[in-house]
Amino acid sequence: MTARGILALGVLTLVALTLALILGRPDSSSEPVESQPLVPGLRDLINEVSAVDVLDADGAALVSLRRDRDRWRVLEKAGYEADFALVHDLLRDLASGRRLEARTSNPDWYERLGVSDPGQGSSGIALRFPDSGLPGLLIGNLDNTESGRFVRLEGESQTWLSDRRLDLPATTLGWLERAVMDIPASELREVTLRHPDGDFVQLRAASDDGEDWVLMNVPEGREAVQMWQLRPIANGLANLNLEGVRAHQQVPADAVRALYVTRDGLNFVASLFQDEDGRWVHFTVSAEVAATGDGDPEPAQEDTEALANATAVDARLNPWQFRVSERKFENMTRRLEELLTPEEA
Repeated sequence: MTARGILALGVLTLVALTLALILGRPDSSSEPVESQPLVPGLRDLINEVSAVDVLDADGAALVSLRRDRDRWRVLEKAGYEADFALVHDLLRDLASGRRLEARTSNPDWYERLGVSDPGQGSSGIALRFPDSGLPGLLIGNLDNTESGRFVRLEGESQTWLSDRRLDLPATTLGWLERAVMDIPASELREVTLRHPDGDFVQLRAASDDGEDWVLMNVPEGREAVQMWQLRPIANGLANLNLEGVRAHQQVPADAVRALYVTRDGLNFVASLFQDEDGRWVHFTVSAEVAATGDGDPEPAQEDTEALANATAVDARLNPWQFRVSERKFENMTRRLEELLTPEEA
């Protein structure tokens, strides 16, 4: 982010500095106080907290987090996974954080510090812990040193400077686990993209490192593009991050089907389509299992492991549709003609 020059009249600068001093100065009537917990009681109940609500400055629910065994989920996104590390670090900071210095208790200054009650013109956010008996916390602006934020416990008039930055996402999307999967081309042996009109692309790995790929269905008299232009297609499942998520709905009949076959026998079928809300992909996952004869009715151990892996991965991915970036969508829906050199006149 580029810095903005706000060079104005000297009197305006003086007013701004004076305001900063007023806001940053403890109340003259306040006696020195010992450091107090950021959220009283949270340290003792940290392992029992199962719900956290985050409200934006207008008082609207930004994110409602609920713990489901070893995961945190976002109610606003049909219970999709929250970023576990983000929630874990937030609770850790809230439990170990301290209110260092008492600041203003004058409500007229709350808006300046970002600690007004939700919907009262504040720029901060509110954290609440439903059904826990813990107090809510209003999180305001960073102080001048940007090492801590101004905070206020809901229902109390006293504002404090905390010892934590508490940098929290300002959107619901920012609270989600963004990584869908990361399967590089080196772990695949075949990729097929099939369009509803019959057009299809079939790639096969020509090396173990994922660098060399061959276009298998080159028409007679035509030539494939250079190999480096094929790699982005083979890396369709690599670093796949969501830009949105919703519960699985019916996939349109005109969706593009992309099949990614891994070297360990998993089949990822991606159904890709667009609507007014963006570019979407839905996954189903299965496993290739070798046919068994009458004398060997039980599948081999590696097949059993592949089936178990496929079931687990499918259970995680199948209930959802993921909105993906334009670039990723294009690489997963290429047409054959795009991968052929221009036809000579």
